[in-house]
Amino acid sequence: MKIFGKLINAGTAETLREGSKLIDEIFTTQEEKLQGKMELFKMAVADRDSARSMYAQDSWLQKSFAIFFLLAWCALTVIMLNNFVFKTIQLQDWQIAFVSSINGGISTKLSTIIDFLFGGAISGVNHVNLKPKRKHEEDI
Repeated sequence: MKIFGKLINAGTAETLREGSKLIDEIFTTQEEKLQGKMELFKMAVADRDSARSMYAQDSWLQKSFAIFFLLAWCALTVIMLNNFVFKTIQLQDWQIAFVSSINGGISTKLSTIIDFLFGGAISGVNHVNLKPKRKHEEDI
């Protein structure tokens, strides 16, 4: 589960970090390194923009899926609360396992939808160092 979460939440930032390390290994001069990192960042921004423009208009199917997953997650959460907290229903062990696993899968899908709609991994892009500090700037 950690690997899947890492891929979803840090994909773009991790790609930029690894690309930045590769650029540092390949290029020798600071100008080449800076130019390579700038091109890498431009490619990441262009990729993100093309994905956003592709989904600028939501189709009815996308909205239906988002609403379905939200309602399913709410219903399963109510069932689990009634079983574990309020004790109003009694579920057998296999039913608890089934509801819990489906709820976990739907939670992951809901997280993906929320990341897509409200932003996700791209916040890590700000931590990529495109320009090394000069020696006299570090002393200030």
